[in-house]
Formats: sequence, structure tokens, C-alpha cells
Amino acid sequence: MENKVDQAVILMGGLGTRFLPATKIIAKEMFPIGSKPAVMYHLEELYQSGIKNVYIIVSKKKKNVAEFFKRDKKLERSLKNLHREHMLDEYNELLSKMKIKIIVQGKLNGSGGAIYYAKKYTNGRPFALILGDDLCKAEKGKLPAIGQLCKTYEKTGKNVIGVKQFPIEVVPRYSSVVIGKKISSKSNEVLDIIEKPKNPPTNLVGLARYVLTSDIFDEIVKCPKFENDELRFTDALTALSKQGKVVSCEFDARYYDCGNKLEYTKCLIDFALEDKEIRPKLKEYLKERSE
Repeated sequence: MENKVDQAVILMGGLGTRFLPATKIIAKEMFPIGSKPAVMYHLEELYQSGIKNVYIIVSKKKKNVAEFFKRDKKLERSLKNLHREHMLDEYNELLSKMKIKIIVQGKLNGSGGAIYYAKKYTNGRPFALILGDDLCKAEKGKLPAIGQLCKTYEKTGKNVIGVKQFPIEVVPRYSSVVIGKKISSKSNEVLDIIEKPKNPPTNLVGLARYVLTSDIFDEIVKCPKFENDELRFTDALTALSKQGKVVSCEFDARYYDCGNKLEYTKCLIDFALEDKEIRPKLKEYLKERSE
């Protein structure tokens, strides 16, 4: 059994309807957080977790995402003339260290269908999965969320779902994870995953970080199809949990649901408050607005 996770999939195929009309032309995963798009934070999380091979799954309408991952020599020359070439140093360095492939999803048929597109690229080996809407930020110097999940996978050899404890009243917006036998202080066997429950059995929420084995592809094709042939990834993972093949990892990192307008705004504020250049004046402004 291969217990090393060295590849990842990022899903960026959604329509982004909550952010229309902006998402008519810009993928929501490309929205800026500070001076960087959200997807760049995902890449940093993966790289800091030891993962350099990344497959990004996009819809046909997001083909222009690929342009972001191509070096722009003309722009670089212009910046050099202005003595500002350093502005792309972080971006160029990260991309030079990673192997990124854009996969265009022909038919939008749910998260399960999107993940299935990665089957022929992952070659039967385990892979990390990040849902593009959701950003996780670990404290400086600490292992990122995906890295923590990879450690859990290396110990168990099972599919891993990232979880956090939420107030019970907000759990119906997400999925409630029912756990069993304790594996470690941060990990348990997963018995069931209940999507958007009206009466949540637990306050442990499944979030947008996973490590998956090739078993997931077999379960996806068995899943019932919904409207527009939609395949739901959670259904496949739930089926695996009932076979004893899923464990949880309660990761230590801040989580932001950036597909939600309020949470995206909170993310912008939190990241801005960590920017030494603008933090003092921003704090003054926020104080003024709250009075």
C-alpha cells in the first residue's frame, strides 16, 4: 500500500451563482484575498504539505484560469523597467516549484462528476482534495490543514475527511459527521456523513479538505444521479464510511467558506489585518464604522 500523498486535486468547476454577475467573467476561486487569488493560497497550502503535483478541474467557462498559470514575459519586462520585478517573485517561485495541470470538465454533473475526471491522472494512487471555495489558514510555522490530513492517511491508509466543531445551529448548512472508535486525539473512525441535516446528530462538520484513495471512483459511479445527472461526492464518501474505509481529522487551521459572501468578507478583513502596511489604518476605520 502506498502511504505517501504526493498529488492533489483542486475543484474549480462551480458556477459561482452567489457572486453573479462578477463570476460571469471571473472564477470565484480567482477572487483576490489581499494581492493573491484564493487558488494561490491553496497551492501554498499544498506545497507546504509536501505536495507538488496538482490537477485543477475547471468548467469550460473557466478555461481562462489556465492563463494565470502562464508566465507573462511582457508584464515581467514592464515591471523590470519600473524596478518592480519583485512583485511577481513569490508567484514565479511557487509556480516554478510545482507541476500544475488544468483539466477542463466537459459536463457539469456535480462534485462527484468533477472528481471522477481526475481518475486517469491519479493512476490509482492516493490524492489530496481541496474544494476551491474554501480557504484554510494555519498559524505561521505550523503544518497546513492538508498536511495534517496526509499525516492521518499515512497512519491509517484510509480515506480522510477534514472536520471541525461548529455551533450546532449552523451545522445544517454543512454536513454532520458521525464518529466511532477513537484513533488519536484528533482522529476517529467515521460511521456516517449526513449532508445538510435538519436535526444534526453531531456538531462535527465535514469541510473542504480530504485525502482519498482510488476506492472513491468506484463508489462515485454507483451513486444515484440527481437532476442534470448530478453525482454527489458526499454520497460516495458516505458509502465508504459504512464500509469502514473513512476516518476523520480535526485539523488545526482557520477555515473560511469563501463561496459565502459574509464569510468571504470576513476572510478579506482577517487577512488585511495581518498586513502590516495597512493594518493600523484599517483598524481605525473598522473602529469608526462600528461606533
